[in-house]
Amino acid sequence: MKSIRRSTVMAVTVGALALGLALPTGTANASAAYKTFTWKHGSTAGDCTMYSGGADRTAPTWTLYPDGTASFDATLTSMSGDDAWLMWAHLKDENGALLADIRVPGSTSTKFVKNLPLAWPRKYRWLAEGRFDPSLYPLIKGMSLSKHC
Repeated sequence: MKSIRRSTVMAVTVGALALGLALPTGTANASAAYKTFTWKHGSTAGDCTMYSGGADRTAPTWTLYPDGTASFDATLTSMSGDDAWLMWAHLKDENGALLADIRVPGSTSTKFVKNLPLAWPRKYRWLAEGRFDPSLYPLIKGMSLSKHC
């Protein structure tokens, strides 16, 4: 009887341990979901403006995922039209050191381009996708943007 009880306790303990290792913990799951970087102030380059947030504008935001994918959302305009906003998104570690630049999917290019053919008051919503090395995800603590218009 003791042998059966001991075997049952051992099986239950091993099963609980295996289940605990298989399920994600709340902390790991919450921190791995995604990282968002939002620029609260507008940015200008030449005749172009990337708006800060507002009623009819989206603040520039990069969202990074642990699988190495990234998405960008912003609202832009050009004062003269026939322009293009060029952007490079830099991933930084906790000390502000450059880890890598986000790449355009299916390319080695790190330059993102949004054409702005018509002048203000026309606003353009910019939705873009990007890629980065997923092994860098835990190291990413900040971002910066370079731009040209």
